[in-house]
Amino acid sequence: MRDIIFYKTVNNKVPVEEFLEELSDKHAEKVLWVLRLIKELDRVPAEYFKKLENTNDIWEVMNSGY
Repeated sequence: MRDIIFYKTVNNKVPVEEFLEELSDKHAEKVLWVLRLIKELDRVPAEYFKKLENTNDIWEVMNSGY
């Protein structure tokens, strides 16, 4: 199982949580579904993520499937 760590600002704000709160229930559910896949599956299909260039192992979650 992987850990998913959300960025936290120096003021203890978590932009991802704020973003999720602004989404419709349907869209938030979709994002959380993909995050759950990434966390729980041993092998996540490549269509769900890509590594960001010039980063130390930072990945972008893609909005496919569901």
